[in-house]
Amino acid sequence: MHKGIFSRLAKQNIRNNKSTYIPYMITCIFCIAMIYMMEFLRDCPTLDQAVRQADEVRMIVFTGEIVVEIFCIIFLIYSNSFLMKRRQKEIGLYNILGLERNHIGIVMFLETIITSIGSLAGGIAAGIIGSKLALLLLLKLLHIPSVLGFYISVKGIFTCLFMFGIVFLMILFLNLAKIHLSRPVELLRGNNTGEKEPAAKWLMALIGFICLGAGYYLAVTTESPIKAITIFLLAVILVMAGTYLLFTAGSIVILKFLRRRKSFYYRTGNFISISGMLYRMKQNAIGLASICILSTGVLLMISMTVSIYFGMNDIMLNRYPYDVDMSVTSISEEECQTAIEAFEKAIADNKVPVEKSVEEIYLDIVCSKNGDQILIKPTNTIRNSDSVLVLSLLDQAEYERLTGISANLNDGEIFAWYPSAVQKDSVTVDEKEFTVKKWMDKNPLTCGEDAVSDNAVLVVTDEDFKKFDEMRTEMYKGVSSAPAGEDLTLHLGLDITGSETEKIEFGTPVMETVKDLKKSGGLSENAWIISGIRQQEYESYYADNGSLLFIGIFLGSLFLMGTAMIIYYKQISEGYEDQKRFEIMQKVGLSRREVRSSVRRQILMVFFLPLLMAMLHITMAFPMIRRLLLLFGMTNTKLFIGCTAGTVLIFAVVYGLIYLMTARSYYHIVERK
Repeated sequence: MHKGIFSRLAKQNIRNNKSTYIPYMITCIFCIAMIYMMEFLRDCPTLDQAVRQADEVRMIVFTGEIVVEIFCIIFLIYSNSFLMKRRQKEIGLYNILGLERNHIGIVMFLETIITSIGSLAGGIAAGIIGSKLALLLLLKLLHIPSVLGFYISVKGIFTCLFMFGIVFLMILFLNLAKIHLSRPVELLRGNNTGEKEPAAKWLMALIGFICLGAGYYLAVTTESPIKAITIFLLAVILVMAGTYLLFTAGSIVILKFLRRRKSFYYRTGNFISISGMLYRMKQNAIGLASICILSTGVLLMISMTVSIYFGMNDIMLNRYPYDVDMSVTSISEEECQTAIEAFEKAIADNKVPVEKSVEEIYLDIVCSKNGDQILIKPTNTIRNSDSVLVLSLLDQAEYERLTGISANLNDGEIFAWYPSAVQKDSVTVDEKEFTVKKWMDKNPLTCGEDAVSDNAVLVVTDEDFKKFDEMRTEMYKGVSSAPAGEDLTLHLGLDITGSETEKIEFGTPVMETVKDLKKSGGLSENAWIISGIRQQEYESYYADNGSLLFIGIFLGSLFLMGTAMIIYYKQISEGYEDQKRFEIMQKVGLSRREVRSSVRRQILMVFFLPLLMAMLHITMAFPMIRRLLLLFGMTNTKLFIGCTAGTVLIFAVVYGLIYLMTARSYYHIVERK
């Protein structure tokens, strides 16, 4: 046989199957371009020049790249399986006409070479063009000025060639194995093999409902952000399992229920749509569930990362309430005064333009709560993270100094700020009951509240303050802790008038003066200083959260691409399967208008169901995601609601556009004569 015939056959096959090859190659190009761009960002020297936290950014990008690589491998194998399914009859015909399996293998090898070279060249070219845009986007999200210059990542090119070369070889071996294991007659009839009507699997549907309900229950009822970390994965697995089971079994149960409703079923459009979906629902279910899971993934990633990014200001204000913010812990009253004097002297010596300053002395105790009762016990005995309470104590003299309000408390009387408790006449701490003389409307302390645990502030008399201090010391007896009277916390805050640069210039010597007290002996060795200048910390937090948003956009784009391609492949595949069925129905009297109406109804019923299910998943996951965001310091629930709603709206519009394009392709196929 003339050798040139194989190359001609390979080229002709690609031209004849361009409706499936072009989307497949576009998918390959998109995946290759994404991997190149991520390798470019990790390899680019510009990142070191522009970003101080370049190593952190690279680590986040590398983590995202691993997820992208796994998804690309799985999705390209899936795309190829659709391509091979469309070509079964063609390959079977070659075999019948005299081509041996080895000859067909050579043709497929040449096809793979052509498509692989085209995809790699197109993907790397698109990656090189897009890499500069990706870098500019990343720098924009990091709030760093754009850097001019052009760089091609040789490492990125070799990574793409190596990785996707292996993927394309793997796909070729899978295709060759399928050809060698199949008989020509099976290949010829592959596309004509019908699905038997699936049985209504009530048990599977029930299990699906239980899994979905359990996942929703965990998402809604988990109160502790710490516990939400461990439960989140379990909830995701349950929801995914429930989604697949409900689409596989529950959809059949619903369709059979609709078929039993004669008044609904025996209408032209409903009859065609329901009967068509029912007989192929086993095949439909996996694709629809995959679309739903991918859509949910896109919505979760984009809404979370956008919320964290745009909530940066709230996060920073919570962590650093003042331009210069310092907390000195495990110190005595005398050391508090030493630090305050050094703080005030540094402000005066450096002529700092003070807008506002604060000096707060209090006692922090990590407690457990049982209802409204506060229990002082060692933290290593608190097993349930939901019950953790951070209790801050102020003596009445400090409260009066901070607020200018007279307390006039007697022993056993308190002022209380405890938002999560029911406002009663008393608060019980261990076995002692304290009379609440006043419930405070707001926290008298200006330091950032613990976003993860519950918070409470009590104003007590000097005598009660000492008793609490002794109880705390006894609680930590035997472990490393400051003795009673030497375990106070001092919070120093300073707002500075001026620009961002001036705030850093004036704030740095003040902060360094307080930090140097420990070196000079002004503070004991047990003292612990946590300090920061808000404007300096912004850069670090933008590096982390801007990188997360960038990865979220990348992964969201990839998952959206996967969703679009699954929908397209599904529509094209079902269009060819339904083509003869609609031709028969047109011959027996079905009008073109009725065909279009039936197609529209079927597509609407099938492809908007995953979107509605994804929206339900997002709604039920909202409480748990909100608690997870607390770990990042994101406490602005309204912003998260707005970002989630905006993400869902934009995704629904894009999903609708995908629907319009695929519906048109499906209609052209089924109406083709």
